Amino acid sequence: MFKKILLAVTPLVKMQTAPKAAFDFARKNNAELILFHSLPVGKDAWCDFGDIISEDQLRENTAKKIQAYYADELATIPKYSIHVTTGLAHEQMLRIIHSEGVDLIIMGHHTSAMVRPDRMWGSVDTTIRRVCANVFCPVLVVTNEMPNGANLKKIVLATDFSTPSDSAMCYAAQVARTFGAHLEVFHVLDVGQTHPDPKYYMQDMENFVTKAIDKMDTRYKKALSDISHSYSCWEGIPYTEILKKARWSDADLIIMAQYSSSEEVAKPMIGSTSIQVALSPGCPALIVNYRARNCM
Repeated sequence: MFKKILLAVTPLVKMQTAPKAAFDFARKNNAELILFHSLPVGKDAWCDFGDIISEDQLRENTAKKIQAYYADELATIPKYSIHVTTGLAHEQMLRIIHSEGVDLIIMGHHTSAMVRPDRMWGSVDTTIRRVCANVFCPVLVVTNEMPNGANLKKIVLATDFSTPSDSAMCYAAQVARTFGAHLEVFHVLDVGQTHPDPKYYMQDMENFVTKAIDKMDTRYKKALSDISHSYSCWEGIPYTEILKKARWSDADLIIMAQYSSSEEVAKPMIGSTSIQVALSPGCPALIVNYRARNCM
């Protein structure tokens, strides 16, 4: 399913969950693996780090360290390359993604231990967010460890019935079919965090739940006819309920749509459910950008 995978690498994260997932996916799919790292080389009006060591030498030294750090795993990957760049991480990563024709990006969680008060309010301005907003291929964010060998058995797809979510559902069906996994399609009745939706307080919530499940079945049953699947729905704040669903279902992967078509390039998005889920400790999340997929 995946032919060329890009892994963003760093030795600063104690739990090397993203690299493990990337090596497992590369082996399982016999895919080419690109290891990427961008060095934050700084300059000011008087000097730059090039006065001490050339950028070429710095990139070469870093590539050797990456090779040594992952030597045991790389010995099992038939085709791989190491790309070390300087500059803004997301810009350099996007350049390689587009030039190499990458079809899966794998990234880990934050490398900084600093307190991020902006996370509380959902203002996420990270490399992950900036990359997601500018690529067509899916982005897998791995915080907790995935099953050994990328052996996916249970996948949760979060849908809100939008066109991007329908596209993500088609992609999720393809993933479930490829890995022989059970697909749980899940919808959250968004009751609103700061401005509660009054319609959910005017009649029994079970009525809305039943309608949502019926809608999922009508909308998706054709695409899922040859896949083990189930539907579920309840009310709450979307990103917290999606995390709960994945935890309670013992899911191996969450798949969600990424909404970026109406946003400014490389800007943080307030209240992005997909990014909130991806950056929270828990089940790995696959963020799927919109592409025209017709499976229904």
